[in-house]
Amino acid sequence: MNSNKKVTIIIFTMVSLLTVVIVALVALGSRQSGYDSAKKRAYLTADIVKKSLTSHMINGNMDQRDVFLNSIGQLNEVNDLWIIRAKSVSEQFGKSHLANEVPRDDIDKEVLRNGKEKIIIDESLTNATLRITIPYTASSLDKPNCISCHNAQEGEVLGAISVTFDIQEDRISSIAVLLNIVGIISVFLIFILIYISRKIKPYTSSFDSITEVLKQVHEGNYSVRAKDGVLKEDKEASTWLNELIEKLETVLTGIEKNLTTFVHNRSSNINNDKLLSAQEIIEDISEIYNYKKTIETDLTKDDIYYRLIQVLKDKLKIENFFIFETDLIKDERKVIYSTKEVVPCCNISKNIKEKCRAERTNTIVASENFPEICRLAICPNNSNHICIPFLINEQKNVVIHIICNNEECLKHTKYQIGIIKKYLEETKPILESKLLMDVLRERNLVDGLTGLYNRKYLDEFIDKKMPYELKEGTTYAVMFLDIDYFKMINDTYGHDAGDAILQKLSKTMKDAISENEFIIRFGGEEFLIIMKNPTQESALALANKINQDFSKLIFTFNNESFSKTVSIGYAFFPSDTDQIWKCIKFADLSLYEAKETGRNKVVKFTKELLKNGDKERY
Repeated sequence: MNSNKKVTIIIFTMVSLLTVVIVALVALGSRQSGYDSAKKRAYLTADIVKKSLTSHMINGNMDQRDVFLNSIGQLNEVNDLWIIRAKSVSEQFGKSHLANEVPRDDIDKEVLRNGKEKIIIDESLTNATLRITIPYTASSLDKPNCISCHNAQEGEVLGAISVTFDIQEDRISSIAVLLNIVGIISVFLIFILIYISRKIKPYTSSFDSITEVLKQVHEGNYSVRAKDGVLKEDKEASTWLNELIEKLETVLTGIEKNLTTFVHNRSSNINNDKLLSAQEIIEDISEIYNYKKTIETDLTKDDIYYRLIQVLKDKLKIENFFIFETDLIKDERKVIYSTKEVVPCCNISKNIKEKCRAERTNTIVASENFPEICRLAICPNNSNHICIPFLINEQKNVVIHIICNNEECLKHTKYQIGIIKKYLEETKPILESKLLMDVLRERNLVDGLTGLYNRKYLDEFIDKKMPYELKEGTTYAVMFLDIDYFKMINDTYGHDAGDAILQKLSKTMKDAISENEFIIRFGGEEFLIIMKNPTQESALALANKINQDFSKLIFTFNNESFSKTVSIGYAFFPSDTDQIWKCIKFADLSLYEAKETGRNKVVKFTKELLKNGDKERY
């Protein structure tokens, strides 16, 4: 309903209520006026009867009073009239035998008793009567003096007159007047409403137009404009509103364009409102800025990955995802993060450059775009995957692998792709610097000849990583390896031959271990292997494999061919000891036992290997 109708209805309602009040007041006034007129006629009739009866008494013809009373009763609008004598009058002059001088009801008796007039109005749909009973009281002030004739005191009731009037005509006359008033007011009201409606229409039309424009602007449509008004004030208001909307549209369009470019355009804009879009983009920029300032002060690559994981989970609400880091030099991939109890659609770990479509093409790969777009990615339970690759540098590449089990998740993820890429862009330089530092640190922690970790790495592992792993319940096996009769190789064939044999042993050990083990060149021909969460069987199996695989190698130097063997000793932490360096010592004791008892064998640490004093402290 438009404003014009609303205002018109309000005014009509108010005027109608006013009209009803006026008509009610007029009706009540007219009714009361009719009653007052009938009462005046009654008072006049009572006074005439009183004076006539007094004249009859003075003139001595009281016996003819009934003729007078009957004639009065036949007057127009007088339905009935009768006189009532008081007891004192009857006692003085005798009882009257006229029918018109006898009390007819309790009203007559009540008036004689208390000397107060009584009025009764009887109304129905077709008739209206007024009955009034007026007392006659003795007064010395009357002319002639009542007390001079009556044996009565001042104010004593001598009698009463009851008159019944027909006031139907008065009521009809009042109704007629009332109807005329209603008709006149109704006609006047119609003209007033028409006049008001026409006069306020320009204002209400402009108000409706402005309201509609503001509603559409509130809903995000900044292309609408208000129509020009009829009045001067309307035109000014419309002009100002249109200028404001145009400025707002221009500013918001510029903000949205520039900021969207800054934070990456999202796949689809959920908010059609430019103002809400600008607000959302500004919030994204603020969060990205805070993210960048945070990771700039992080110490390690793992810290940065932790921040990125928190952003994906908490801010962007990505539920199921994996982060893969690819070593482009080794062409191998490792998992940085995985959502618990979720199976990835892709689990390749080697030959990434050739097999991974996302990394090979350096484009986002989404399974919904084409059936089996990546033939190596097999998603369980008809779920979909989205792979977002991001090149960090020539050595490292990162892939965000997202799993979606429903359309809502897929739609949400596609919407967040742009902002994910922006977070990756902000991560890139800082992560790249951390990777470079890791490379430099790695070189400092790696033995140049064998490519294995050196003792510095062992110290760092024990000081920094091991405490966290121990809190998670990790256990270890420590193996000590030594090449049998290695000094003889250097003495006989030279140090180049010795270096070659060390490199062959290094490769043999690398091929034998899994990702749960790492190797330390402890010094010279001594090597240390750290196993995580081993069993008695797995530790023995690894030691035997290295021992057997290395013994099968044939070395040729100076036209001589020969094979070499290794001796291995190992101990368990914390089952053999709760001190890691003591566990390394126990492994060394086991290695010594292997050499002393014939070499080319594997020996597990036991308490019997300790000397007497050490046994007591064990």
